[in-house]
Amino acid sequence: MRTVSVTSEQLTFPHAAQVVEITRESTRKKSGETTTGRRLFVLSEPLSARDCLLACRGRWGIENKNHHPRDATWLEDKTRAAAGHTAANLMLLRGLVLVWWRKRHPQLTGPQFVERNQARRHAALRELFQPLKC
Repeated sequence: MRTVSVTSEQLTFPHAAQVVEITRESTRKKSGETTTGRRLFVLSEPLSARDCLLACRGRWGIENKNHHPRDATWLEDKTRAAAGHTAANLMLLRGLVLVWWRKRHPQLTGPQFVERNQARRHAALRELFQPLKC
């Protein structure tokens, strides 16, 4: 990880105070192939190296817990619903099911959850409308 203090004039980016470069290495489980990636972040306030890493990991936490399940399990990015409020209504329903999945069946992966509930739709619908215990 490298950090560089900058001014907004240097980057022509309003409120820029620091640029952070994070290099990561990952190994694919199936093939054992190792890849290297690089990410650049522009921060509006200078942070320590530890705080930069925490902020970057926090950003990916949202992706992994919300956006990835919506896209990988329900193919939300491929939805072509455009009439009226259809897309917004589908988004809300997917969000409801995501909360239900996390509360009632946290041990199941997305594909397991979908397969389990496709086989037993009526029972799944009854369970969906039961109050959640927080």
